[in-house]
Amino acid sequence: MLPGKVKTTAELMSIALQAERQTTLRYSRLAESMRAVGNESAGALFERMVIEERQHERLLLEWMARESIAEVSDIGPVRWRDPFVATHYDDEARDPHYSTPYKALAFAVNNEENAFRFYTQVAAEADSTSLRECAEALAREELEHAELFRAERRRAYHAERNANIARSVADPTAIHNEAELLATAIRIDRYFADTLDPLSTDAPELIALAREARQQLAKNEGLLSNLSMNAVQIPDELITAILPQSDFNNAGDRRDFATADSRLQQLRICCDRSFIFYDAIVENATNEKVMLAAQTLASVALDRTGVLQQLILNRESIQET
Repeated sequence: MLPGKVKTTAELMSIALQAERQTTLRYSRLAESMRAVGNESAGALFERMVIEERQHERLLLEWMARESIAEVSDIGPVRWRDPFVATHYDDEARDPHYSTPYKALAFAVNNEENAFRFYTQVAAEADSTSLRECAEALAREELEHAELFRAERRRAYHAERNANIARSVADPTAIHNEAELLATAIRIDRYFADTLDPLSTDAPELIALAREARQQLAKNEGLLSNLSMNAVQIPDELITAILPQSDFNNAGDRRDFATADSRLQQLRICCDRSFIFYDAIVENATNEKVMLAAQTLASVALDRTGVLQQLILNRESIQET
């Protein structure tokens, strides 16, 4: 977050304005780098995001004019944590050779979530009603922006998967019944728990998360066992086909994320991808049991993402002090 405490509405609005301008510049440069290597799809997406950010800036200026709020001229660079800390989202989105619209939108979602947390913190620490209400309004706007980007990201994911240009994560269309969903969830949870266990001594939050993962794994194994008593066993080859070359099958990925911090980042990405997978099943399921089970699994994945995200932010805050 920004150093020091925000004291006035003018200061807060000026920070918001500066953040929008910096984001516009960052996305514009990324669009240029994508175009320079012929990555037209990612370049076009970043260019569209530039237009969105300029619209946000215009709305902020109109808001300030209505309220007679003058811009504070000495606001320095806005540095809330994640956009300037190397994460896998950032690295994948900014690499001109490998970026895709999906990765660019994942990057944008992260940025909007960071802004939301900042404004929420300002609201919680505000000394005046006007500052608190302004921070809350800005937080709501960032949350709305994040939701819009998530919807775009979901569409981009499906488009890229169908065109075979996205890194395959999981194929929701391959799930036809509850047993197949549970078997796939078990594979994902087993990877998650096995990767998390060596890190679980680092923090109480990780210990609780590892415990939850093992409990969820045992629950799903029990449910699948009950289904399998009267059904054909789910072959391992089917699950491998549903999760081709994904983080949930490739143990070799662990060699690429040797440090605890990088492993936490990878686990967060896996949870996010799990949510997208389960959410797609919810959207398209024709079987009510499959839909309800996928809703539960999506909620679990989202909760895990939140825990890991907060823990990553806490660790980064400690490292900065």
